[in-house]
Amino acid sequence: MFERTAGFRIFFWLTVTIIGIFVFFPIYWMVNTSFKSPGELLNSDFIPLKPTLQHYIDAIKDKQLRIYFQNSAITSIISSLLATIVSAYAAYSFSKFKYRGKKTFMMLIMISKMLPYAILLISIYSLMRAYGLLDSYFSLIFAYITFTLPVGTWTLKTFFDEIPNELMEAAKIDGASQLRTFHSIIFPLAIPGMIAVSVLGFVTSWNDLLYALTLVTDPAKRTLAPGLVFRYLGESSSDYGGMMAASTLISLPAAFVFLFVQRFFIRGLTAGSVKG
Repeated sequence: MFERTAGFRIFFWLTVTIIGIFVFFPIYWMVNTSFKSPGELLNSDFIPLKPTLQHYIDAIKDKQLRIYFQNSAITSIISSLLATIVSAYAAYSFSKFKYRGKKTFMMLIMISKMLPYAILLISIYSLMRAYGLLDSYFSLIFAYITFTLPVGTWTLKTFFDEIPNELMEAAKIDGASQLRTFHSIIFPLAIPGMIAVSVLGFVTSWNDLLYALTLVTDPAKRTLAPGLVFRYLGESSSDYGGMMAASTLISLPAAFVFLFVQRFFIRGLTAGSVKG
């Protein structure tokens, strides 16, 4: 066993502290700025001298922000659910069936995740424009599914690999079809992995700026990320306090979703990493 000497403990806690600063300091600064009065916004104080809730009150009362919130909720929830369903069927096929071209198709799916999002955006934008789907929820939902599908498929495949084939054979003997076996036996066992994929897809969609800014230009269908940019940032003046307050508020749904299902999320991502 590796001996945890005093030097090791110092190095460990120093590393944890540095990582914690890089991770949490931007969050702290966002929240800190959201409580500053307009006269303090340009000051570098770590604690607001005259804290105010006005930025939060204005953000909650803003009808346009509620529209952006609704649009983000629609696209994020639908895309994460569809991506999870498609990933589950694809992963089940890759894990439990043998057919020609399976390995090649699996590699192509994984390679697609290696491409930069900006490169994929060119193809997706051209496709959406050709079919007249720009400025619609469908264009964003389709794009977000492409984000989640590769990682979701491989994550669930690893999860399905851990489910014994004897369960499928027993179901076949009892006369169950492949779809019945999947829906009644395999699906319930794979819920932790599917929750992990759903959370990943939801958070990715909720935080997207590039695709939402490019595929949707109609103000009535904008999502939160580009909506905040157009709402609070301008050429002549910018409302940094309002933007930080709104950013804090819109970060809460993703944070709550992750905290609520974190045990399923961790279990789903680590499934198959340790062989029993």
